Amino acid sequence: CHVTYMCSILPVYILGLYIIYRHTTVISIATCAKTLNMKVLGWSFLAVAAAILSSNGCLATKSHSLDGRPTPNSPVPSPDVLAWTKREIGAFYSFNMISMLTNISTQYFCLGGGWVPPSDTFNPEKLDLDNWLQAAVAFGAKYAVLTAKHCSGFSMWPTDILKETGFNYTYSTKYSSFRGGGYDVVKEFVDSCKKYGVLPGIYYSLNQNYYLNVRHGTVHNGSLVPGQEKVSQELYGKIVLAQVRELWSNYGEISELWFDGGCSVPGVSEQIAALQEELQPHAVFFQGCSKENNIRWVGTESGEPKYPIWSTSDNCATGGTGAPAGNTFCPAETDTMLQEFDHWFWRADFPIRTLKELQSVYYHSVGQNTNLLLNAAANSSGLIEETSFVRYKEFGDWIHKCFGSSIAETSGVQSSDPPLELSLPSGDPFLFNNVVVSEDQTRGEAVLEFVISAILPNQTTVDIFSGQSIGNKFILNLKTPMTATKVQIKVTLALYQPVISKFSIYYC
Repeated sequence: CHVTYMCSILPVYILGLYIIYRHTTVISIATCAKTLNMKVLGWSFLAVAAAILSSNGCLATKSHSLDGRPTPNSPVPSPDVLAWTKREIGAFYSFNMISMLTNISTQYFCLGGGWVPPSDTFNPEKLDLDNWLQAAVAFGAKYAVLTAKHCSGFSMWPTDILKETGFNYTYSTKYSSFRGGGYDVVKEFVDSCKKYGVLPGIYYSLNQNYYLNVRHGTVHNGSLVPGQEKVSQELYGKIVLAQVRELWSNYGEISELWFDGGCSVPGVSEQIAALQEELQPHAVFFQGCSKENNIRWVGTESGEPKYPIWSTSDNCATGGTGAPAGNTFCPAETDTMLQEFDHWFWRADFPIRTLKELQSVYYHSVGQNTNLLLNAAANSSGLIEETSFVRYKEFGDWIHKCFGSSIAETSGVQSSDPPLELSLPSGDPFLFNNVVVSEDQTRGEAVLEFVISAILPNQTTVDIFSGQSIGNKFILNLKTPMTATKVQIKVTLALYQPVISKFSIYYC
């Protein structure tokens, strides 16, 4: 219901109420007929106003399309965004110039260092992108994102934008002697993704470029350190657009475009969106720069965002857990690292998370309606460490063991009565500790509140969870396994009649 409708219909309501009020008391038999007619007229005004409001969704509690299926009152996802939610797990490859400099902070360039190491510093002598993708496959990643250019400004492809910009960008693999010079790490990455059936994504640091002394999208030319180049704000915008065009034109279809911190460079945001529409129309866009294929940051890098997490938001660029009545369908991505202490780039002395910690990350991300983007940081020689590789495989094996085969599952259009119900064909009691629910979000996110119940062997019904958001997937993990004869879900509040695409139970 829109305010404009309310404002236009309000006088009709008031007029109807006034007519009824003025002709409520019958003074004499002679005026009775006239009074009755005027009251009918007043009620008619109210009925007309109510009908108009109802037709515009103001009084309706549920609306239906012509084919009988419910029509949502929430934003509808694009097919590309909907497909992205179903991938659930991605790999994030943090690797760049800072990976070579193992004796300084991994945030050196992002926070402002003191020098720009020459391009020849980039020399990962054992670089093997197949090794990286094998790690992604080990933990079940369906897509992967490479830091083609991070905060340092070093470009891991032989960028050549002199013709387009008049600027000779010398901080890239084109000016590194690595593998004979001009080696294209981005191409090797995309080729390996295709080889292992993983969709490629590209991270490009738009707002930070230490080589050009750019911070938060703004060029700072007051003082330059050794190795930095002086450019104007206008020229930097041209450099960004030219490099993005290279990345989005030369490597085939890209599944995810990553701009860390959004795209806030003055004068280029709209052009970036137009380029995406022209060159990569099916890619999803992290941090809300696209016209329709937006996804958002969940708001924390801990891997454990707080429930509930909604598929919709009022601002896709700012991140966070979203809003149940948000104006845009832009589901969240939980990016987090394997190494502890919030470090994205590899260091020999950084411990890695335990399997138990990764399990918690899975429940808090995939199990709370977000995609999980798990970091895989190669060492300075260009390989994923064996200890990390083992942990990735343990994590992937656990996911397959726990959720590869259900005890029972069903699906269907949901209402509070009757509930969807799960049981064994034999009717025997079963042991479970995970309940998984997914809703069909083709027409938007519908569910606002729901209850999961279990019927115990003694026929007692107990509510075991009351929740809000379901979205692509919600996982209820019971710390203590339960024995039941049936498990039920009731949707108690929804924007429209929801379709539960999968309701299943597991034990592991």
